[in-house]
Amino acid sequence: MQDLALFLDLSSDAIFVRDREGTIQFWSRGAERLYQWSAGEALGRMSQELLHTRFPRPRAEIEAETASQGRWEGELEHRRRDGGRVVVRSRWAQAAGTHAPQHIVEFNTDITEQKRAEQALRESELRYRALLESAPDAIVTVDGEGRIVMTNRQVEACFGYGSQELIGEPLERLVPGRLAEAHRRRRQEYARSPRTRPMGQALDLVATRKDGSEFPVEISLSPLRLGNTVLVTAVIRDISHRKQAEQELRRLHTLELAQTEHLATLGEIAAGLAHEIKNPLAAMAAALEVIAPAMAGEQQQAIMGEVRAQVVRIKSTMEDLLQYARPRPLQLEAGGLNATVEHAVQLAAGRAQARGVRLGFGGGALPPVTHDADQVHRMVLNLVLNALDAVGEGGVVEVSTGVRDHGRREALIQVRDNGAGIPAGELTHIFRPFYTTKGAQGSGLGLSLCRRIAELHGGHIEVRSTPGKGSTFIACLPLGEPA
Repeated sequence: MQDLALFLDLSSDAIFVRDREGTIQFWSRGAERLYQWSAGEALGRMSQELLHTRFPRPRAEIEAETASQGRWEGELEHRRRDGGRVVVRSRWAQAAGTHAPQHIVEFNTDITEQKRAEQALRESELRYRALLESAPDAIVTVDGEGRIVMTNRQVEACFGYGSQELIGEPLERLVPGRLAEAHRRRRQEYARSPRTRPMGQALDLVATRKDGSEFPVEISLSPLRLGNTVLVTAVIRDISHRKQAEQELRRLHTLELAQTEHLATLGEIAAGLAHEIKNPLAAMAAALEVIAPAMAGEQQQAIMGEVRAQVVRIKSTMEDLLQYARPRPLQLEAGGLNATVEHAVQLAAGRAQARGVRLGFGGGALPPVTHDADQVHRMVLNLVLNALDAVGEGGVVEVSTGVRDHGRREALIQVRDNGAGIPAGELTHIFRPFYTTKGAQGSGLGLSLCRRIAELHGGHIEVRSTPGKGSTFIACLPLGEPA
C-alpha cells in the first residue's frame, strides 16, 4: 500500500481514496497542492463536506452508477481551503481486491482555467455573433475551399436563404451562373495572396438571390488566419437603390441639359420674334389710337376695345417669353419688401374693382430684404392677377407679408384667394412652362416666371389649395444675400 501511495503522489492530479460514506482514507500530494488542505487535515474528513462538492446531478445517483458500473466520470466543482472554487474532471473507480468493494478512488484533474477559457470563448463567440447579427449588411464567411461556414440574418433578407441553408455550400451559389467560373478563378487567385479589400473599389459586381433574380452589390473582403487555415469574411451590401438613384440622376442631368439647350433655342426664337413683332405691334397700337375716334358706334367701340386688349396681351406674352427665355441678371438692393409688394397690389386694384373682387394688403413687420424690386414686383403682380382670375364677383384676394424661421429665416409673401381651388392632379404641373388652366386666356408662363424669380433670389414658391375653398401661393425669399 505504501508503494501505491508513493506512486499516486507522483501524479499531478488530485487523488484521494474514500469509503462509501465519503470518509477520506488517502490524500495525495496533488490533492494538497490543488485544495490547500494537508493530508493530516484531510484524513478522516467527509470529502463532500471538506470540499463543498457541487454535483452535476444527485450524489446518490452517481454513487449508484459507480456501484453498478465500477466507475463514473464527470465534472465536479470543489472549494479550496482559501474559499476559491475549482472545476475538476473527476474519474471515480472502485478499489479492486475485494468482493464487496468499500472504497472509491477519485482522480481529479483541475480544468478551471480550461473552463474559464471555454466560457470566455463562448462569450466572445456570442459577442461576435451579436455583432454579425446587428450589422446592416449581409455577412458571409468562407473557408479556404470557398465553402460557406457562417452567415448572418441579413443574408436571409438580402438573398432569401434560411440561416443554415447556405452552410457548406460553395460561395458561387450567390453568383450568377454565367459568372460562376470566372468568380471561382478570381477567388482561388485571392486565396493565394489574401488581403483586405474595402468597399468602394468601383468594381461592377452583381449577386443572385435564391429566386434567381440579380442585383448590384458592393463587397469588402477581410482574411483571418487561424493556424494553417485562412477564413475570409465578405461584407455584401445591396446597392440597388443607389444604382437606381444614380440612373435617375443621370436621366435628370440629361433632361436638364436638353432643357438648357431648349431654353437657349427658345431665347433665340423669342429674340427673333420680339424683333419681328415689336415694330408691327407698335404700328398697330398707334393705328388703333388714330382710328378710334372715328368709331362712334357702341358695337364699333366694343370691337376696338377687344382689339386693344389683344394687342396688350400679345405684348405681355412676348415680354413673358423674353423674360423666361433670357432672364436678366438680378439688380439686388436691401430695401423695403412691403413697398414693392404694395405697389404691385395697387397696380392690380383697378382690375379687382372692375370685377367686383375685394383686394386687400396687410404688410407684416419685416427687416430690410435684399431683392430685385422690379423682378419681385413682376412676381407679385402675376400671383395677384392669377388670384383675381380664380375668383368670381364678390370674391376675396388677400396679400400679406411676414417672417418665418424653419431652419433659415425667410421673408414670406402670401397671396390667398377664396376661388375654386386647384385639383390635386394639376398641382404638380402648374409651374411647368406653357401649362395653363385658363385655356386661350393664358400663356402658361406666369407661374413659371414667378418660380424662376423666386429661385433666382435663392428662394422658392409653395402652394396650398383645397378645391372649392381656394388657394394660397407663398413666395419665400431668404433674409440675406441669395445663394
